[in-house]
Amino acid sequence: MGDETSVISIHRLHYGKLAEGEDRRVTASAGYAITRRSAGLDPAWDSYLSPPRLAGLRRFEPDAIDIDARASGCFLARAVGAGVVFMRARFRPEDGERGAGRLHQQAAMWLGALDDWKSNPAACLAIAAHELRAQPDLAGEAEAARLNETPLRWRAARPDPNAVRQLIGRAPWAVPMMEALLDGAESRRQVVCEFGAHDFATEAAFLSAVGFALQMLPENFPAWPDISIVSGLSTPLQGLCLRYTPSWSRAQAAA
Repeated sequence: MGDETSVISIHRLHYGKLAEGEDRRVTASAGYAITRRSAGLDPAWDSYLSPPRLAGLRRFEPDAIDIDARASGCFLARAVGAGVVFMRARFRPEDGERGAGRLHQQAAMWLGALDDWKSNPAACLAIAAHELRAQPDLAGEAEAARLNETPLRWRAARPDPNAVRQLIGRAPWAVPMMEALLDGAESRRQVVCEFGAHDFATEAAFLSAVGFALQMLPENFPAWPDISIVSGLSTPLQGLCLRYTPSWSRAQAAA
């Protein structure tokens, strides 16, 4: 990693149902609500930090998530105004992780500064890949604490530029990614660059690759607001979309 470090600060907002116990079973009386939010997060953001709006859908239903991604849920990262939003959303059984009952929606959204995203995409995606989970909050935790928590903060180091250039120079995924990014910046039209399980064994590997590709872009790259990173979502987003669909390889083989 490089010597240059910076602090990444993230607000978070959880939407779903409160749960109880080790298996996080949803209580019978639980309804949908914002169950966690950072102190200082302007409520004006609430309408933007919703799964349907972020995913560009009228309704967010279980079939919006790729069949091979339904356990952990879908992921997306995209610019919204002067911020960048990372979302993990899924549908899980109300009777717990190992249950088979009625499903409920659970989503976790992070909101960061667009400038942090432009300067530290590799770190942002690495952190999100390992830390962002759509896990129900516990009913036993005090509401005052859940709805007024300290924003998340990480100190992140930028990758060494020479190491990134060497990786980009030999990785098989690098050419289609960089071509899509440059084409999207030039044409400003819809561009979707698709990857499947035959390209990356895991979502985390895909997000790591995207982070390195984005790290090659200058902070004044004109298409930053148009870039979206999507994993496990059954439809791409508008703009310049780098998309990972675990079942895509099977679909291509069957076509």
